[in-house]
Amino acid sequence: MKIPLALSALILAIGASFCWSDYQRLAVVSKNHTQLVAEAATLGIALDPSRPTGVVRTTKHRRGDKQELTPKAFVAEIVAFSKEMKANGETLELGDNAIVFAPPDLLAKMKSMDASQLKALIAELRSAKDLDGKSREGLIYSAFCLLAENQPQTALALFTDSPDLLKANAWMKDQVVRTALKKWAEQDPMAAVEWVRKNAEKFPDLITARSKVTMLKGISTSDPRLALKLVGELGFDDTWPALCGIATTAKTPENRTATLSALRDYLAALPGDESRKDLISRFTGSVAGEGFTSATQWFAGAGFTPAELEIVTGTLFVYIKKEDSEQWIQWVSENLPAGKSEYPIRRIVGRWAETDYQAVGQWLSTAPASPTKNVAIRSYAEAVSAYDPATATQWAMTLPPGPDRDATLKHIQDHSLAK
Repeated sequence: MKIPLALSALILAIGASFCWSDYQRLAVVSKNHTQLVAEAATLGIALDPSRPTGVVRTTKHRRGDKQELTPKAFVAEIVAFSKEMKANGETLELGDNAIVFAPPDLLAKMKSMDASQLKALIAELRSAKDLDGKSREGLIYSAFCLLAENQPQTALALFTDSPDLLKANAWMKDQVVRTALKKWAEQDPMAAVEWVRKNAEKFPDLITARSKVTMLKGISTSDPRLALKLVGELGFDDTWPALCGIATTAKTPENRTATLSALRDYLAALPGDESRKDLISRFTGSVAGEGFTSATQWFAGAGFTPAELEIVTGTLFVYIKKEDSEQWIQWVSENLPAGKSEYPIRRIVGRWAETDYQAVGQWLSTAPASPTKNVAIRSYAEAVSAYDPATATQWAMTLPPGPDRDATLKHIQDHSLAK
């Protein structure tokens, strides 16, 4: 049976939300809880069991905020809550992002526990006989996530001391280890690296290539040069995921500038040009994908060389938002010479037409005549020729007479014959 609306207003999902959704703050969830309670009241759903119209039976009054809730008492409260739900004929449904449900006041207490209390709580949960396996595992995972966020080295030490923790759920274990390594790497990079070096051979299920990449991403937020240096020292069979992880981690203008400088020096020592192109395009693509205004403001001060700018613009179509397409087309036409701008403009228009061909048509209908518009018309006509050759031909005929028009008409004809 699914949990009814009123009861849903009283419960809080924990577990995956801490490790998987950028460590959602309990304060935010508590605010949402208050809003849900208010909405339930407006619907006539009583949350007070003393009211005759009430449809929810709640657990007994909880301890005040000033009274400490010990790990043992916390588990006892959870067990009581679980038993009461069963008595009311309710079951706890476990979803992808909601590992276990419990009252908000209890979970607020859980979040306030320090490292030693969380360790004790994990021990209590492991021995709790009145909790079903999934609830126990979900609560242990949630405690581990809190520990990984606030005391990452303690969380990792618990795993090495008790390798069977979360043994049944490899996904949970991986999430906790990666969270802890990233947080530790942000706080003390070389301490995290030393722990990985010391334990990699002994615990290969904990220290995977994926977890090492996550650690490097944590390091790169403050020292991208160190992160790139470590790529060659951590025994990766394939270094590409690590390099991409570092390249796409930077989120602030300052960190992006530092990362670009580090990438330039790192790539200068690599043989071959393709690796250089791929990594630069992945880095700049992650910036462009966040929005036209912020990206172009940073691009303006990045000091791209002509060769780098050609790489940057050549892959923009993969990353940009479709609603920014018109602005990017204009930006490319203004920042690249005519001979270099045609390819990226054609790719942007082509991708835009795939996702919203009507918007492209409307833009072309109002855009002033220019070489950029002619390039866009060619790409648009070729894109729609596969399913609307008549419209494609009409657009092709708006091009000035000459080789470009002839080539576009031939493309449309070839596609029509192929069908």
